[in-house]
Order: sequence, then structure tokens, then C-alpha cells
Amino acid sequence: MEQLLSESSESEDKVRRMRMVSLTVLGLVGVILIVVGVAVSWQRTLIPRALDGTAGNIETFEVDQPGVDDWVSLSIDDREITTGNDALMCLREGSTVTKSSFSHHMYVDGESCDLPFPRQAVTDTVVPLLLTGILASLVLSKRSRRNAGLLLGGDS
Repeated sequence: MEQLLSESSESEDKVRRMRMVSLTVLGLVGVILIVVGVAVSWQRTLIPRALDGTAGNIETFEVDQPGVDDWVSLSIDDREITTGNDALMCLREGSTVTKSSFSHHMYVDGESCDLPFPRQAVTDTVVPLLLTGILASLVLSKRSRRNAGLLLGGDS
């Protein structure tokens, strides 16, 4: 009888470890997907890029909501760039552009121009962080309740 209880306990421990490994792997995959999504979203803006050259080949592509989610293809000297339509508020064909990395501020033909804050990139950053925080707090509160029950002698 004692051996049966011992085997049952070992089996439960093994199931718990497997569940923990599975949740850890799932969590890591989730974090990787969030990081990749945020990086791609920010790369679609001009904010992280350093620019120095002449704008050319500016072409706008309308998507589902014209004027809202359009995107722009352009080149700065020989470098091809795809970005949101916010670039059009500052750039014109043949404009000389200077901008440092991770700045909203750029100079076009010697005049200052501030790029608008990229709402989509911010949303793609903040929402997953909020959801991850909520999920983590739920998991941690469940675990702390379970641990408290074990300390008090409960079965949960």
C-alpha cells in the first residue's frame, strides 16, 4: 500500500514538472512572438531609423482604410524604405533629409519637422505588455493561494 502511494506521489510530481516545463516553453514562445511583433511594428515607422540623404521614388499604397493605414515606399539615396503614411507630412520628392536614430525630429531641406507619434507601434507595444502583466498576476495569485493552502494543510 505504501509503495502504491509512493508511486502515485512520484507520478503526480512528474505531471507537475511536465506541466511546468510546458508552461515555461509556452511562455518563452509568447515572449519571443511579442518581441518580434513589437520590433516589426517599430521598424514600420521612421522613428528608429537614422536618415541622411535625398528622398526619392515616393509612392503611396492605400490599404483597407485610405488615409489611415496606408504605407509609403521611398528611397533615401540608394536605401529603400517602407514606412507609414506619416512620412508624407514632411517628405517630398527631392527633399534633403537628416534625422538621428530614435528621434521624432528631422530636418527636411534645412527646416525642422516633427514626425507624429506612431500610434500603431505604441499600441502594438503597450497592449501585449498589459496582457502579459495581467496574465502573470493571475498565475502568481493562483500559485500563492495554492501555496497558502498547502501551508495550512489543505489539498488544493
